[in-house]
Amino acid sequence: MRVPVPARLLLALACLALAACGGSGDDAGTAATATTSAAATTAASQACADAAALKASVAELDQLDPPEAGKAGTLAALQKVRDSLTTLKASAGTQWGPQVAELDGAIDGFQTTISGVDGDSLLGDLPSIVSDLKRIDTAWTALEGQINQDCG
Repeated sequence: MRVPVPARLLLALACLALAACGGSGDDAGTAATATTSAAATTAASQACADAAALKASVAELDQLDPPEAGKAGTLAALQKVRDSLTTLKASAGTQWGPQVAELDGAIDGFQTTISGVDGDSLLGDLPSIVSDLKRIDTAWTALEGQINQDCG
């Protein structure tokens, strides 16, 4: 597993590299490239941090027993996943786009199923719930694989 490098350290290394390479006559172009690289690294670090938060909320949902948690508890756990996913979408931009879109669709489907339950007992809707959770699991597995590849 790769240890994430703090953005400040990367920025400091970029600044040192610029100082060591000074005197080329085109400092403005080099500085712009370093600034762009540092901004991209910071954005990637934030996306990875947000991905870790999503991973934690998906793990909570995975540990949930819908019949025991009831409608309210299931919706609360689902909302945590949705909030984490929304944050990840903002920080990651188009990175992991197809995987994020699939997970988002799976969450929408599960929320529709749970919202349509009459009362708090989910036992009558268990087949639909299991199907929705399998879709979420499949979508999450694909996204998690990309996150692990990019973030370590």
